[in-house]
Amino acid sequence: METKNGPETKGRTVVLIRPDLDKAYPFGKLPAYLPLGLGFIAGALKEQGFDIKVIDCYLDGIPPEKAAEEAAAFDPLFVGITVTIASVASACSLSRELLRQGRKVVIGGPQVTVFPGKTMRDSGADIGVIGEGEITLPEIAESLLERRKDLSGIKGIIYPDNGKFKTTPQREPVKDLDSLPFVPVELFPYKRYAQDCSELERSPLGWMSTSRGCPWDCSFCSNIYVWGRKYRCMSPERVFREMKRLKKDFGINALDFREDNFTVKRERVMELCDLIIKDGLDIEWKCESRVDIIDEELLSKMKEAGCGAIYFGIESGTQRVLDFLNKGFKLEQAIKAMQACRKSGIRTVASVMLGVPSQTLEENYQTIRFIKKLSPDIVYFNPFIGIPGSKTYDYIQENGLCYKGAGDIILANSEYLTWKEKLDLKQRAELQYNLSPRVLARHIRRIGLKRFIKKGAITLKRYFSSRKTLSGKDDVSRKTSEDGC
Repeated sequence: METKNGPETKGRTVVLIRPDLDKAYPFGKLPAYLPLGLGFIAGALKEQGFDIKVIDCYLDGIPPEKAAEEAAAFDPLFVGITVTIASVASACSLSRELLRQGRKVVIGGPQVTVFPGKTMRDSGADIGVIGEGEITLPEIAESLLERRKDLSGIKGIIYPDNGKFKTTPQREPVKDLDSLPFVPVELFPYKRYAQDCSELERSPLGWMSTSRGCPWDCSFCSNIYVWGRKYRCMSPERVFREMKRLKKDFGINALDFREDNFTVKRERVMELCDLIIKDGLDIEWKCESRVDIIDEELLSKMKEAGCGAIYFGIESGTQRVLDFLNKGFKLEQAIKAMQACRKSGIRTVASVMLGVPSQTLEENYQTIRFIKKLSPDIVYFNPFIGIPGSKTYDYIQENGLCYKGAGDIILANSEYLTWKEKLDLKQRAELQYNLSPRVLARHIRRIGLKRFIKKGAITLKRYFSSRKTLSGKDDVSRKTSEDGC
């Protein structure tokens, strides 16, 4: 049915919610960016004629009770909640509150995919979506709209059935990512999200995700359970069209490609860069890559097309630990990649782990020395944690290395460092690296003194907040299990 205002939407309103972080989440709150996973779901539902309302609790610090009230005001067909490892407790509280109000609740996201039964029990939700939801959610919406009681024909879901949970056959991942609609940025409070980032000079900032799946098998990562091993990506033409839309319709001047590995298919990136260069599209952008799949020709083309920074998971400065983590590259490749980026003029960002299981104290120090030798523009030193669904998560439990549980995350000791010793080492490494005159001067040149002071204040606030949460009050021995982990 059509009305003078467009398609009839009565009874077709769907509320999508990103919960805030759990109170016990140990790593502090990063600046808010547009939740792309929820954005793809919003686009898929909107394309099928549903009226979408978004509540971003993370952005505004909205507690579950208030979010439930806001959602109920729209009288929605159902409320969709995205559940991540950082928000599982908040999401479950929100779900329970909505159910008390008599609302239909559908949950999805990584946590539901990794722990479907547990997340359903904790949340009490009516339906859980396992895997990708762009096809599943519209099917659920149509089923609820028509008040069909039998959900067994919808693939990739879990729901209560006679006191147990019934899981339907697995849904195949979306093969053609070009078929997905553009993320409907206009449905989100995009002007209130982070307008810049430390790695790029320009603003305002936008976000895109153009690929899914990872052909590598790092032992600390669980993304394979969410996206699968097979790499799928949008075509260069599709990516270029969305970049142009973000520039034209939303004034975006800087872009963050938020995906595991932007450069898996070299020719795709080369073709995209050619389209950007030919059109003269003026956007600075950053992406993630691996040190073993880039070269000077590719980097030169990326720089010409506006690439300002590349994020690399270096993780360790010793080959033995890299092999333990199943990273699949050599230290020499990391050195060459950094040199090639420096030659091309692309800034480098390195992520490093300290206190990896089996990593000796000397190997930790070797890693810090190696990073100083690489001299990336920005370094993130991270105390190693256990992520559910990863191989090292099981290793930590099997070897009694749990210090403390933070939801489903394990704050892990190693055989050579307690959790608190890892935190102290992280602090010393960060201070030594970031307070060196060379690095300080590099930061100020990149973003300017005013922005540097502002960013520094935010970083320090987040650092002390997360450190207080992480360290706790009680000393726990290296191999003591606490909080049920």
